[in-house]
Amino acid sequence: MQRFDRPLVHWLLVAALAQLSVRALAGGVALVVDPSGGLVGLSTGTLNGTPFADFLVPGVVLAVAFWFPPVVACYALHTGRWWGWLAAAGVAVALVVWVLVEVAVGFARPTVYLNLGTAAAVLLLAAHPAVRRDGRGCQLSRQPNARD
Repeated sequence: MQRFDRPLVHWLLVAALAQLSVRALAGGVALVVDPSGGLVGLSTGTLNGTPFADFLVPGVVLAVAFWFPPVVACYALHTGRWWGWLAAAGVAVALVVWVLVEVAVGFARPTVYLNLGTAAAVLLLAAHPAVRRDGRGCQLSRQPNARD
């Protein structure tokens, strides 16, 4: 079934979630492959005062927490699940928490601003009324059915 009849905000939200997912997977894999952080230009000195000696665990968390949930949110949005916009908003909130932790440990890279912008965009787009309707144009207040 073709789904090209979606509003622009739907596609913008899917694009924002997709780029986050790709960046998280790439960054997480890079940190797992090289836990010293050298592959992405990080120093383990950034982790002073944290329970981590290297970037292995943060890399796994990054890859899992910000690759899989955005993919699930995209799937839910694109297949018209009533909870898709809530999943997208949850990803945005989790991303803000991730950024707050990064800033608290002294992580100062331009990706902090990119992540905040992504979180803001995802939250605003997820709240748009056209996104909060499912693929059939039904409002969120409808009763969930077996496909949800």
